[in-house]
Amino acid sequence: MIRNILTAGLLITIATGCGGDKGEARSEEASEHGKEAEGHGGGEHENEAHLTPEAVERAGIRVAAAERRALTGGVAIPAEIQFDPSSTAHVGPLVPGRITKVGVALGDRVKKGQLLGAVASSDVSTARSQLEQARARLSAAESTLRRQQQLSTEGIGAQRAVVEAEAEVGQFKAEVEGLRRQLSVFGSGSAGELSLTSPIDGVVVALHGTLGETAKTDEAMFVVTDPTRVWVRGNVPELELSRVQSGSAAVVRLHAFPDLSMPGTITYIAPSLDEQTRSLPIRVTLQTPDPRLRSGLFGSIELVGGSTDERVVVVPADAVATLDGQTVVFVPADEANAFRPQPVALGRRAGGFFEVRSGIAEGAPLAVSGAFTLKSTLKSGELSEGHEH
Repeated sequence: MIRNILTAGLLITIATGCGGDKGEARSEEASEHGKEAEGHGGGEHENEAHLTPEAVERAGIRVAAAERRALTGGVAIPAEIQFDPSSTAHVGPLVPGRITKVGVALGDRVKKGQLLGAVASSDVSTARSQLEQARARLSAAESTLRRQQQLSTEGIGAQRAVVEAEAEVGQFKAEVEGLRRQLSVFGSGSAGELSLTSPIDGVVVALHGTLGETAKTDEAMFVVTDPTRVWVRGNVPELELSRVQSGSAAVVRLHAFPDLSMPGTITYIAPSLDEQTRSLPIRVTLQTPDPRLRSGLFGSIELVGGSTDERVVVVPADAVATLDGQTVVFVPADEANAFRPQPVALGRRAGGFFEVRSGIAEGAPLAVSGAFTLKSTLKSGELSEGHEH
């Protein structure tokens, strides 16, 4: 009897000890899981989306500053940068000839009156020869006039002869002056050459002709332009004509420089539509042209209307997301490739932009693209490489 009681007690003790070890193990395991959960969901990085550099690049997430711009109308039309014709000079000979000198190279900056090149022309040689002959006849006529005046004074010659001599001198003077003006217009130098000079300060943007080549009158040898003076040409579709009026504001953006926005004013509206495109040509003059502008660059003109002074802080539509019923954009966090949601209050939308009434200040950095990816990352906790959210 006593032996049975001792045996039962021993079994109870063993069972109790085993249960205690398992309980402690479960407690430690639960504690570890609790710490792991705390590390992912709490602490200083709570409510942040953390991505790898590869994931940022793959998702096309780009950070830029919130900008202030006009936001009325918002219709964008195709545009092209062109040199202002009033600041461009086409320089070529007025008579055909052979190119004997090219004094500048493509891209050279030149001053007004600077020699660009020279052309030898038979027409110029003929005109110069005629000038010398006219000068010789004028000299002879002046000598005859002086002799007739002397004879008339001495009472030997007739007054009529003096008058005739004076008329002949006047005729030859007119001939000499005409030939001199002709050579001056040609730009004649010595030995029958035409000197081609720049009529403006600018840059040589085109050069047609090499030494020994024949220069033609219907093609400019040199094109000089002032690169700081450009305009933007656009074509307004027929259905958008109500948005266009002279003096209204516009914003120009270029494909080559997507982060560049240049305010301007519509300064020219064509009197009639282009029959082929059924669009109205317009011209926009920029307030502050960027030095990177080149003729031929393509972009867009945003017909914003109103005044360029009426500008608000905007963010791209691709930067906006809805998170837990709240409108947010994502701003960079302290760590690299980390973003946190920033609540914003939005106003009007024009084209691909929203007006920001509060939440983001002008110049503040934010992710201007990839908001959906950042929202998905924030919800899932991580963005596995190659995994679609």
